[in-house]
Amino acid sequence: MDGRDDPYLILQVGRAATVADIKKSFRRLARRFHPDVNPGDRGAEERFKRISEAYEILSHPEKRLFYDENGFYTEGATERKSGSTAWGFTFQGFNFSTSPESQSSEVFGQYFSRRSTPRTPTRGADLEYQMSVSFADSISGLKTRINIRRQRTCMCVGSMGSVFQGESRCPRCGGTGKTEQMKGRLHFSSICTECNGNGEVRRSCGECGGLGRVPRTENLEIEIPAGVSTASRVRFAGEGDAGIYGGPAGDLYVITNVAQHPFFHRVGEHFQCTLPISFSEAALGAKVDVPTVDGTSSVVRIPPGTQSGQIFRMRGKGPPSLLQPGTRGDQLVEVRIVVPRIADERSKEILRELARLNPDDIRKDIAKV
Repeated sequence: MDGRDDPYLILQVGRAATVADIKKSFRRLARRFHPDVNPGDRGAEERFKRISEAYEILSHPEKRLFYDENGFYTEGATERKSGSTAWGFTFQGFNFSTSPESQSSEVFGQYFSRRSTPRTPTRGADLEYQMSVSFADSISGLKTRINIRRQRTCMCVGSMGSVFQGESRCPRCGGTGKTEQMKGRLHFSSICTECNGNGEVRRSCGECGGLGRVPRTENLEIEIPAGVSTASRVRFAGEGDAGIYGGPAGDLYVITNVAQHPFFHRVGEHFQCTLPISFSEAALGAKVDVPTVDGTSSVVRIPPGTQSGQIFRMRGKGPPSLLQPGTRGDQLVEVRIVVPRIADERSKEILRELARLNPDDIRKDIAKV
């Protein structure tokens, strides 16, 4: 519709004109160009038709609203389908040019935004599953099965993500996919709103409602790798919720909670343990057997003069690495000196003699504080 077909220009009123202003202007122009007043004047007759069509649009609230929002109006445009908030009339399928020379794309852009969101394939959601793991299984890994509730692909989904049970010829357009709308000088060919231009009416699946997925509880086999710790996230690609309208599935993340061990505890990528040693072992030095997570023992050399709280590293004796498969962390051994309870006089005398032979002031640094 060009400027000559603008109902506001035809009726010679502004866009903010009231109903009374529009009616007043129409009566004035109608009297001027009425065919009875201008017998035989084809121009006046044509002008009178345009004035009448313009008045029919602007005097009707919904028709005027439609014109103000979209820049055009055609008969049936304000009809609404039951339960719908969008205009019943649609121009989907028109070959409007998007070139700079085109004036149509901007005019119809607001109208297209009122249409419902198309069925775009959407990725399914990621899921999380909390799982308890024994300390031994966290070292060796395990295969197990879990029950999980998730959205799965509906049986109705076929090629290209179709989610329809059946099709039949559209009764509104007769299978052509287009409908014709005409009112006075306005004539439009538009996409059929019943079949969306397909020419066929599709019936959505009764089980999934056309989404292409349904909720199911399934028994899933998973493998937990060696080296997991508490709060580890093990990813299983594509095992989350199925996508909507044929979109890709999300992922499943299994969150592990590893049981505590009485001797070992996890410190980052390593294990740490506390090893009791005697006073004489700490003073004179010794070789001590230390348990490992493999069920064997390794020898740790305690140098003479070892202090309580010192940590010794046993390389490669820790947990398997999740970040670098095939490698292992370390085992950290913290020594704790156990002081014996002296009961006999002979032992006490030996310790007094030891103190006389080693007169170092072990609390000298405290005096500087």
